[in-house]
Amino acid sequence: MTTGETVLPDTAAFDVLHTLVIKGMATADPLVAGAGHDRGRVLAELEKLRADGLATHMERRGLWRITAEGRERHAALIADDLAGDARDRLRPGYERFLPVNDRFKELCTRWQLRDGATNDHTDAAYDQARVAELGAVHDEVVEVIGGLAAVRPRFGAYADGLTRALTRLRDGDHKAFTGVMCDSYHDVWMELHRDLLLSLGIEREAEERAGTAR
Repeated sequence: MTTGETVLPDTAAFDVLHTLVIKGMATADPLVAGAGHDRGRVLAELEKLRADGLATHMERRGLWRITAEGRERHAALIADDLAGDARDRLRPGYERFLPVNDRFKELCTRWQLRDGATNDHTDAAYDQARVAELGAVHDEVVEVIGGLAAVRPRFGAYADGLTRALTRLRDGDHKAFTGVMCDSYHDVWMELHRDLLLSLGIEREAEERAGTAR
């Protein structure tokens, strides 16, 4: 540990709250996977969040959702968690992530569109080429995540999620690339990106302005 760095205990309460903030809304299973604790403990922490007004539960759909109060609580906790030089140690990983992120966004567009029209996935060779490109991007981002996880282990879960999505894609599940709310590669990537912005205290609009200037 670097001298002068303040670190909160690695508690299930923080991990569950943080995962719910990143996802915004989710059923229990993705929250269990993201928080990295056993199902019983995660469900117990979710119930505490609900009792404290930090989360709500939509019974009919089984969805947990963060509240405004929950976001405020999380902002205070993550500020404590990243006190000292933790943000400075995460920033090099974020800087390495940005150009890989640009390539990933371009690749998503090429996956969704082919010859200026919606990709209907009837051209197997075209899709296979895009999946191969994603494999190269995957190797790069996993290396970046390794550096982030050395500062905060929670980032390591994103490498696992991306790997699972890539495996599904290679097995023929087209939704595993850019599908919405199905733990697709894009879903997990966006959560990683959101976690980086929250951890570094960067507004997305400011990032976009900086990207335009690059």
